[in-house]
Amino acid sequence: MTSGGRTELRLGSFLPYVLNNLAERVSAGLSGIYVDEFQLSIPEWRVLANLAEHGTLNARQIVDFTTMEKSKVSRAVANLGERQLVSQRRAQGDSRAKDLELTGAGRALYHRIVPRVLAWERDLLDELSSGEYRDLMYLLDKLGARVQSMGE
Repeated sequence: MTSGGRTELRLGSFLPYVLNNLAERVSAGLSGIYVDEFQLSIPEWRVLANLAEHGTLNARQIVDFTTMEKSKVSRAVANLGERQLVSQRRAQGDSRAKDLELTGAGRALYHRIVPRVLAWERDLLDELSSGEYRDLMYLLDKLGARVQSMGE
């Protein structure tokens, strides 16, 4: 299905608007867990989660994974470092870059948060059947690939 040559913009059926609003509402709802219960900002959570999933990363890689602005990633890394949740060391082969890793405290905090965010996601997805969930993920992947190919 396409917009089929529409000439009027209706935000309620304009996919970029609908997806952005949904993403913002999902992010805000989920952030209540790690902001209120664990005192992490949204960027700090995203850095923490990416380091937990990928291991050692530098700031540029985190920017690429999260699509956050470099300044937000830098502030998040600095705050997590102050809380001793992330460690930094000079990257091999690039004296300007720093390799980032979760500390033991960072991993422990991540493992305390994960069950809460997964329960929140389960509650959200209770609205969908397993087939609807599979179809949704397929369609989102398909649209993601299309957006990437349009940008090339």
